[in-house]
Parts: sequence; structure tokens; C-alpha cells
Amino acid sequence: MKSMKKVEVIVEAVYLNRLLKNFEKWGLSGYTLIKDVEGKGGHGLKMADDVSDLGANDYIFAGCDAEQYLEFQEELRAFIKRYGGKCFVTDTMMLL
Repeated sequence: MKSMKKVEVIVEAVYLNRLLKNFEKWGLSGYTLIKDVEGKGGHGLKMADDVSDLGANDYIFAGCDAEQYLEFQEELRAFIKRYGGKCFVTDTMMLL
């Protein structure tokens, strides 16, 4: 079985398209996107009932080979540092 990573990112909706362009560049063409996620973190409570995308958060995740992740991890780190958000990377395996 190949070693795989699950890359999960929570990002402000206004930066989603920039992140998706990077996903394509990094070869992450398959992903799941959940728009308008709610939660509480370092910036307080984020609600998904806003009229605009301003201040709203989106959640996106994708799986990839561990070797592939190593190729773009620093770029992903730089993206999060520049635009904010949270990123979680975990070891995973695909069942089917």
C-alpha cells in the first residue's frame, strides 16, 4: 500500500480561488469543498450566515501520495502564512 496524506485547509472564502489554482498546480485535481463552514478559533466565532463571502470560511480537502505532498508542502505553508487559515496534514489510506 502507498503512503498517502490527507491535506485539509480552512481558508477565508475570498482566498479560495487562489488556493484552488495552487491545488491544480500541485496536481490535486480531485478534492472536496465545503463552503461556509462555522466554528470557533483564534479569531473568535465564525458564522456561515453572512450575506457575502467577506469573512466566511471554506473547508477543502484532498488526498495525495506522501511523495507528492513533500513536493508542495513549503508552498502550502507559505500560502497559509500569507493568507491565513488552518492546514492539517495526516497520514491516511484509501479503502477502495
